[in-house]
Amino acid sequence: MARSLRAKKPLRRVPTQERSRRRLETILQVAAEAFANQGFDAAKMEAIAAEAGTSIGSVYQFFANKRALFRAVAERCMEHSRKLFAERLTPDAITRPWRELVDDMVDTFAKLHTGDAGFRALIGNIQLYEEFADADQELLEEFARATNHLLSIWAPAMEAQRREVVATVVVNGIAGLLVAGTRLGEKTFEAMLDEIKLMIRRYLAPELDALDAAPS
Repeated sequence: MARSLRAKKPLRRVPTQERSRRRLETILQVAAEAFANQGFDAAKMEAIAAEAGTSIGSVYQFFANKRALFRAVAERCMEHSRKLFAERLTPDAITRPWRELVDDMVDTFAKLHTGDAGFRALIGNIQLYEEFADADQELLEEFARATNHLLSIWAPAMEAQRREVVATVVVNGIAGLLVAGTRLGEKTFEAMLDEIKLMIRRYLAPELDALDAAPS
């Protein structure tokens, strides 16, 4: 069974002072870069501590071992995704034509997958997926519920069970293709983005074309 971030929290100690919180954030950022650029096995805790400008003892105050540090990087990515999704899904945003919102979501998360060191660390060390699998699935389910709600606004006549399935397909389809694309190289990934958008638009169009301008 996969070990979830929810079941096994990575932090040994939660910082309460601003200085400690800043130190933790620096450690996580440096660790994300190390895992992304060097790989999990090659990244060394001592080198991460040195690059973060702190002692190895300080790192171990927060994390029991390197896997715990990796899980913390994953947890940070999940929270970043959650925040970004919420920022894009404002009341104003959902009054836009649905195709624009689909394209914006794909572009936003594509940039996150390629530009954020934490996401590059997770994708580049996919052999450790079990360390954050449950948390990843929980996040996708959150996104699917939000997408389901959008569909209920855009296509109120759609049967509820089908709407739930469509929302799950859209969210998991985009997520899976973005992960696959980032592993295929920059040029291939850029070419894939337009195809991902086209695929999602064509999938949703039969249900949503009648409301192409904006939800009522």
